[in-house]
Amino acid sequence: MCVSTGPTGPEHVVAAIIQDGGGRVLVARRPEGKRGAGLWEFPGGKIAPGESQSEALRRELHEELDIAVGACTFLPHYRAAAPPGIDLAFWRVDAYEGVARGREGQEIRWCPPDMLPDLPFLPADRPILARLRLPSFYLVSDVDHLGEALFEERLARAAARDTLLLQLREPWPASRLRAYAQHLCALLAPYGGRCVVNGDPRELMGCADGVHLSAARLARLDARPPAPLVGASCHDAEELQRAAAMGCDFAVLSPVKPTPSHPDATPLGWARFCELAAGVLLPVYALGGMTTADRATAETHLAQGVAVRSGIFGKDAGLGAS
Repeated sequence: MCVSTGPTGPEHVVAAIIQDGGGRVLVARRPEGKRGAGLWEFPGGKIAPGESQSEALRRELHEELDIAVGACTFLPHYRAAAPPGIDLAFWRVDAYEGVARGREGQEIRWCPPDMLPDLPFLPADRPILARLRLPSFYLVSDVDHLGEALFEERLARAAARDTLLLQLREPWPASRLRAYAQHLCALLAPYGGRCVVNGDPRELMGCADGVHLSAARLARLDARPPAPLVGASCHDAEELQRAAAMGCDFAVLSPVKPTPSHPDATPLGWARFCELAAGVLLPVYALGGMTTADRATAETHLAQGVAVRSGIFGKDAGLGAS
């Protein structure tokens, strides 16, 4: 991928997210003699004068990887830490023909998303790694309302259809949260899903795939809890900046729409959500009045996806509804 600045105006660069049927991501190592030699990157390159982004993507991937790209999708919420003078756009390759190989002497590798952070990546590409590890749906538990049996039935049905991240958020003692979180991790594991627990990290460490911090707990902590995944609830720019500075893996920003659970809260609306999400490279989920149908709208407004509760587990839910 070319990352040199042009003499006039920003240089426009396109990069590709290519995944195989098992979810592995194709990455390339920059060869000797090139800037950033030895570092890994997502394949792509400079957009030539007169080319559209998709045209440049298809040309670059043919030249670099010997593949013919078919359908592809622009990913506005995949934003990189590009150097000044570089406009870096990411696209997802939905279909291609051929067998990928390094035509320019570069090493290529298919990697599971969880293994990507172990590779030395170009700094511009590193913020993308967190997004690849996270799904579009962030579920919030509703066990007390549904009961364990119905909740687990709907959760399993949803997990069988989409990759999920679940937040166990029930007002229970830590001992019960720990035990049930371990049970939910076992339930989700065969589907590739994960569970984080909302509560005091000191009491919940090691019982699940991570922890979720309330806004109040985020404000009290001085450092990131030592958990594999750490999320945080945020409501404004200051809280988002704090979550990013602490090294959280993702944030939830709310409320985007009116919600019965917080009738007195003023909704952000999509325009304000987008403005706040643009202020951090942290993946941000949209919460508040969300359903599964809001996912596409959320992504066009720079959200990682949607955080949903009744939209998944309620009587008229989409995913996992009975």
